[in-house]
Amino acid sequence: MMLEIHTSVRLQTSLSWRQRKAGERYIYLWINYTLFEELEAEDVDKTREVYKACLEVIPHKKFTFGKIWLMFAQFEIRQKNLDAARKILGTSIGKCPKPKLFKGYIDLELQMREFDRCRKIYEKFLEHDMSNCNTWMKFAELETILGDTDRSRAIFNLAIQQPLLDMPEILWKAT
Repeated sequence: MMLEIHTSVRLQTSLSWRQRKAGERYIYLWINYTLFEELEAEDVDKTREVYKACLEVIPHKKFTFGKIWLMFAQFEIRQKNLDAARKILGTSIGKCPKPKLFKGYIDLELQMREFDRCRKIYEKFLEHDMSNCNTWMKFAELETILGDTDRSRAIFNLAIQQPLLDMPEILWKAT
């Protein structure tokens, strides 16, 4: 019943600073609720239901909270459900492509030693924001670690050809 009450409440789509802070507090209530269900009540199905309900009430196009997506994926990993965690992170990137979500997804795939998936996620990340020098460098660094220096060199070459970069001096120092 409490869950039904919360899902009927929607966050505003155009948020001022105060509204955004109130939205963050609201999301932290949801986070506390999920933690209670998982750790205190030890109810896996209810925890999953609460995460899904929380994600339904957030207007992801205007405001999102990357932490809830990452926590939901980590919850699924604790339940030994890697496919569900990947699906959650893929959906999060599709709905609200924030750097924090991309990085969280890349970290997961690195831990799983799924380097081809890391490459695909880096490619998606760069499609979303080609001006992010740190992403270019991390992608090239991954290829260097994997021993593919030609691929790493090609990534750096693509990076320096971008018309707009957020911190080109860092990229030039790394090449």
